[in-house]
Amino acid sequence: MIAATVLGLLLAAATPTQQAEQLASEALRLSASQPAQALTAARQALKLTADFEPLAYVKAGRKGEVVEDAYLEARAEYRRHRSRVYEAMGEALARSGNPVAGARHLRRAVDLDPQGSAVPRLGRVLAAQGRGREALDVLLGGRPAAPSPELLSAAGEAADMAGLPSLQTEFDRLRLLALSPAPEFRDGPLRWPERTRLSTGETLRFDAALSLLYVAEPSCRSCSADIETLARAAPAGSRVLLMGAEPDRDQGLRSVATSYRRNWPYVVGAGSAASLGLPAPSLVLIARGGFSIAIVSPPTADRLAPALEVLAKHEVAEILPRASWNRVTVTRTAAASRPTLLPDGLAPGEDTPAPEAFAAAVAAFDAGKPAEALKLFDALGAAEDGWLLGPELRLDRALCLAALGRREEARLMLLKTGDSRFQEAVDASLERVGSARRR
Repeated sequence: MIAATVLGLLLAAATPTQQAEQLASEALRLSASQPAQALTAARQALKLTADFEPLAYVKAGRKGEVVEDAYLEARAEYRRHRSRVYEAMGEALARSGNPVAGARHLRRAVDLDPQGSAVPRLGRVLAAQGRGREALDVLLGGRPAAPSPELLSAAGEAADMAGLPSLQTEFDRLRLLALSPAPEFRDGPLRWPERTRLSTGETLRFDAALSLLYVAEPSCRSCSADIETLARAAPAGSRVLLMGAEPDRDQGLRSVATSYRRNWPYVVGAGSAASLGLPAPSLVLIARGGFSIAIVSPPTADRLAPALEVLAKHEVAEILPRASWNRVTVTRTAAASRPTLLPDGLAPGEDTPAPEAFAAAVAAFDAGKPAEALKLFDALGAAEDGWLLGPELRLDRALCLAALGRREEARLMLLKTGDSRFQEAVDASLERVGSARRR
């Protein structure tokens, strides 16, 4: 049945690219209900356009050749096309019970098109493996200005898997850090001493509304300008609070606030600003129930408005804190780096640790045994675990072929590789390999 379907799709499309696109679409359609059939279609799609043919993606220039700008444009279009094919393969693998290989193919799809539809798919696959923090890094890595419903849904799943108190704070952090100059971002909640209250007698609490806490230094040199800025910029519905850096030395702040007729409440009974880790003078923006904190340092007039604009956004419908919150303050670690190109020019696979066979292949190549290395690389590429994807296999094979004196084969292999995550290395290797000289 599936063979007939694939044959029908191949006959219906005019070019290999169109055929691959149709097969990829069919694989995505079938992946949820018929994963085995989807995998067959995705394999065929991946194979159809494995070779980069520039003329299939851009019009030829004079004499049937593609000029440099047109060539790069063609390769960019090819990479977008291959992203859709890798997406289909990754989804089909994940649905077929092979989520690790699925994630590797989906990550390549994201590499090739960071704004494409593979992003939420990869996020869901990673979250399903319990890799919530990694999933969020993928989903929010492109700093989406207007996240799609699909991305928000996947990001919500990842946030719950990671035990975060709020997803909106993750958007806040990325957007605030992208400002220039960027305010300091802190994950909440702030840890206040037990007896902290407001001068009105209320207990100090933070709800979903925005609070603007002005922390004044004892000399209060910038209080007048800062209080004027606050009065002009504080959004409707927000709460303004005042606090002296040292509770027993806030006379200057009180005097300025009184002269400007500002009856904003004071934070009292708290430790010093230094003990709370708050710089003075500064303006502390506290949002999302206290889980999103931005510290704006003077001069605040130009820096405050962009930060307020970020915190005014509300894309995520969530009750704070999220029910899945693990009650632990968020800790952030750098995302795991992916393996880089080896010193000898060989391309590693998608993640660490590398299979023993790869280490053996590299050792054979470095020992001057390219034929042995070639066999080992071919065996790695034949495994459908997605560790050594086709483009990197082609680079490694080409280097082995060149070392065997089969330079023309190597040159053509590199010339037709356009979807590697080491594309610059592919281009550099192509220049080094060249063609065998004719006698």
